[in-house]
Amino acid sequence: MDIVREKKKKLLDSKGKLLAGIATIALLTTGFFYNSANGLGVYAVDKESVLIDTVQQGEFLVSVRGTGVLVPKDVRWVATDVDGRVERILIKAGAQVKAGDLLLELSNPQLLQRLEETKWELEELEAQTTAQQVALESALLDQETAVINERLNHERALLTYNAQKTLLDQGVVAVSHIAHSEIKIEVAQFKERWQLQTKRLDKQRENLLAQRKAYQARLNRMHKTLQRMQQQVDGLKVKATMDSIVQAMPMELGQQVRAGTNLARLARNGEFLAELRIPEKKIKDVAFGQAVVIDTRSSKIHGVVKRIDPAVINGSVQIDVELTSAAPREARPDLTVDGVIEIARIKDALFVKRPMFAQSDSSASVYLLSQDGANAAEQAVSFGQMSTKYIQVKTGLSAGQQIIVSDDSAWQQHQQIRLN
Repeated sequence: MDIVREKKKKLLDSKGKLLAGIATIALLTTGFFYNSANGLGVYAVDKESVLIDTVQQGEFLVSVRGTGVLVPKDVRWVATDVDGRVERILIKAGAQVKAGDLLLELSNPQLLQRLEETKWELEELEAQTTAQQVALESALLDQETAVINERLNHERALLTYNAQKTLLDQGVVAVSHIAHSEIKIEVAQFKERWQLQTKRLDKQRENLLAQRKAYQARLNRMHKTLQRMQQQVDGLKVKATMDSIVQAMPMELGQQVRAGTNLARLARNGEFLAELRIPEKKIKDVAFGQAVVIDTRSSKIHGVVKRIDPAVINGSVQIDVELTSAAPREARPDLTVDGVIEIARIKDALFVKRPMFAQSDSSASVYLLSQDGANAAEQAVSFGQMSTKYIQVKTGLSAGQQIIVSDDSAWQQHQQIRLN
């Protein structure tokens, strides 16, 4: 019986502890609700840990921000049109050059030999042309002599014929009719021969002109060949094509290069474009000709949108900005820059710094501060267009009111918070 009594005592002790725990929880719950009813249970937030902004009214600039780099506006690769070996490198990357400055020299002994052989061929052809010209002119002179002889024979025979005809008409019998007939035939014969020799002279003159044109064409072709060979030899000395900065010189001494190889990259001084990357969600607002302000972290440059890439790459779209103001001293190729594109200007608009997760043309809830700034309560707001830092307020707020713009996810389940 004593053992049974001890067990009942232990059971009572356990039930007592359980009842005491339940009573404690009930007391704490009652105290919490009591404090809540008296305003002491509102969710408390450290005021220094949140960002607060004031609703403004005025001209609202709708803009889109992008990051990118400066690139040269005019870039040219200097190439070679002949094979060769790099003999000398006179300019290195980063150097400033003028048009015509020597960048590097190539060597090609076979090309030089072909140039000399072409010169010899030209000299030989010129000598042959001169000899042929002399021969044709000599033959022409011979033909002219033949024409003159036939003309004189005709004139002599005609003179004899006319004299005999006069005597016969006077009745003088010193000339026989047979001799007169023979001389008449000779006159006709010499006339025919004279005419034939004259036609032959005309043909020889035409032949001389044709031969001259043919030999001149051969000479011109040979001169062009020599000129082309000379240009190729001159191409062994690679020169700058414009006033510029040498961006790249990838050649090494002794390197063998083929025709068409790019030898040096030149960029014109002081002329740049800005290539900006715009998020694909914001590219819909960007259009050609919109004003852009480029920030180099030291200076600001003005420009306009010149090109919009049709493709989306890694979630962004590239645009090219043509600079309309002079490039600053710190401008360099591949210099990292920021760009702000002006989309629109809305006059007499309400706007505020963009709250965390707020989107354009949407509705959301924000925490509106009381006049004393001690409390903040949820407020439904309708947003309009969004800028780089600010967003337009259509309804729900008025100028001068303050809202929390930092992340409020920690107390979103509370309609009201207290700021300590």
